[in-house]
Amino acid sequence: MNKMVLVAAAGVAIVVGGILIKEASAPDPGDRAAMMRGGFSVAVESTVVERVSWTVTAEAVGTAYANESVEITSNVSDTVKSVHFEDGQRVEAGSVLVVLNHNEEDAELQVSKANLAEQTREVKRLSGLVQSKSVSQSLLDERLTAQETAKYRLAAVEARLKDRYIKAPFSGVLGLREVSIGSYVSPGRVITTLDDIETIKLDFSIPAIYLGYLKPNLDVSAVSPAFPDKVFAGKIATIDSRINEIDRSLKLRAVIPNPDMLLRPGMLLHIEMVLDVRDTIVVPESSIVQEQDKHYVYVIEGEEKKVAKRQVVEIGVRKPGQVEILSGLTEGQHIISRGTNTVREGRPVRIVNQEPEQPAS
Repeated sequence: MNKMVLVAAAGVAIVVGGILIKEASAPDPGDRAAMMRGGFSVAVESTVVERVSWTVTAEAVGTAYANESVEITSNVSDTVKSVHFEDGQRVEAGSVLVVLNHNEEDAELQVSKANLAEQTREVKRLSGLVQSKSVSQSLLDERLTAQETAKYRLAAVEARLKDRYIKAPFSGVLGLREVSIGSYVSPGRVITTLDDIETIKLDFSIPAIYLGYLKPNLDVSAVSPAFPDKVFAGKIATIDSRINEIDRSLKLRAVIPNPDMLLRPGMLLHIEMVLDVRDTIVVPESSIVQEQDKHYVYVIEGEEKKVAKRQVVEIGVRKPGQVEILSGLTEGQHIISRGTNTVREGRPVRIVNQEPEQPAS
């Protein structure tokens, strides 16, 4: 019996305590009336809308490629007779790099030259006899055909001999030497590499939303982790004709002069492009309220009694902490920069920051 009395008393105490707490925490009737009339102000921070110089930039990471690049190989199978370059050497177009054994071709060349000389003499001799009608024209025609055949055979031997002299197709820097004198090479075996790196091609991708800003010869700045204090300047050379369907990016190719040969194919470069510089309205990113596909800001109206009015805006390019406003705001307006999550349309607000926050360019 005593236990039941104690339980009942505890229950009564809890109920009474709850009522007392509720009454203590409730606002007084005056405050409640103010809230019902919309007079309860919310503390916010504000900023003044200004038109500033706004620079639209795009950043990306790209890979460097040689202006021209090739693997030096042989067209024929034979042994290396001589090597005429060193690792990393700069060579001019047409320089002989490797000579393959060509004894057989030398002999065939002499035979072909002798045969052509003989056929040429016969043609000359028969031409005189035909004029004197000592031989028929048909015999001269046969010799003329033999002379032409001898010319073609000589040209074929010279072409085979030319294949034994492996030359640089363009000026550039050679890579590592992969053969030695006496090595047997066959078609496809790499002898060395050749890169023209006086000009570097830089391939990279940026979001397709920047397509409207792009044009050939647009300035590009690139920095390599290998040379963090040096900026490499170049220009956009090519804009890809297609947009990547997966990530909606657009591939670009820039050309960067590289007279000091500091940049090498395969290097990673950080790229920045200034796409546009214009005067526009910029607001803090914290002032933007997004609902579905629309964007709003709260404009502060009134002198003594300040209230928040929601305004639809059209946004442009974003930067960290900043948003460009294309329409919906004018210079000189006061907007809420912080505290938008506690504000409602037409509700009184109280500005707590000392100086309006000024948007940076």
